Amino acid sequence: MKFTDGLWLLKDGVKPAFGFTVTDVQTHDKGIDLQVSTRPIRHRGDTLGGPLLFVNLNSPSEGIIGLKVKHFGGLAPQKQDFELFPDVPPTPPNIQTSKNPTAATIASGPLSAVVSTVPGQYGIDFVPTSDPKHVLTYAGPKSQAVVNLPSKWATMSASNAGVMATDVSANPAGISLPAFLRYILIELNLAGGEQIYGAGEGFGGVVKNGQAISVWNRDGGTSSEQQYKSVPFYLSSRGYGVFVNHPGEVELEIGSEKMSRVGISVVGEELEVFVIYGPTPKEVLRRYTQLTGRPGLPPLWTFGLWLSTSFLTDYDEKT
Repeated sequence: MKFTDGLWLLKDGVKPAFGFTVTDVQTHDKGIDLQVSTRPIRHRGDTLGGPLLFVNLNSPSEGIIGLKVKHFGGLAPQKQDFELFPDVPPTPPNIQTSKNPTAATIASGPLSAVVSTVPGQYGIDFVPTSDPKHVLTYAGPKSQAVVNLPSKWATMSASNAGVMATDVSANPAGISLPAFLRYILIELNLAGGEQIYGAGEGFGGVVKNGQAISVWNRDGGTSSEQQYKSVPFYLSSRGYGVFVNHPGEVELEIGSEKMSRVGISVVGEELEVFVIYGPTPKEVLRRYTQLTGRPGLPPLWTFGLWLSTSFLTDYDEKT
């Protein structure tokens, strides 16, 4: 979802609250818990206004670090969710956490995440554990937010433009959107020359930089921006991948809203992404399929000849 109007302005009525400064940090054997204020905290009175983000860093398996941003907790769980590690058990991550006056760190084998806790300089760097100066990607200033979006900007989102919303024969009750929709936004940096691949079956360029992708399966035909088989995962040329652990519509702005960032946004009160280390594409995919499941071997006949009459001009033509 694009929340901005150009570089400096927001779309009409958009009200974001960006994570600004860490007010509390707790490290434990499962990860790091943060409370992140969306405004400067100069005195006690500043704690009385503005949303608070709850941020958790965890590791479900070696070389994978999860980043969960939550606004309101305690909501009823989603009816549908992804099953993690359905085929292969996780690799014990041997989580190590530490903190000092300016930073907190979580390490999971070859991948680490370093959180800046300096007042007003909140951010998260994802780095190889063996080379912490080599930043794979990072969530810098104004990279995490809870956003109130007027519903007029979401009427053409994939989930709101389908037959259940627009076709009374499919859904006589229709769908009525509230005045505002609540979004959670996470942005990850794109380095110079970095290329992004993936997000499922798409009919645009293989390199996804510059594309806005809606992870939502639609029967839109080929040669369009719509996708038959969407996957909330992308692979970077810098040796990492990102899996968005959200079963609903995920909107990706891959250098399309901000040239130097991948924007990931969903409707709701929380969003979790997993940064998956390689460093090779093969290792990224190995860890990703360990996390989400590996495909079974299709039956032998599927490797034979396939024919289709879909694009014949004469449907009586013999095939």
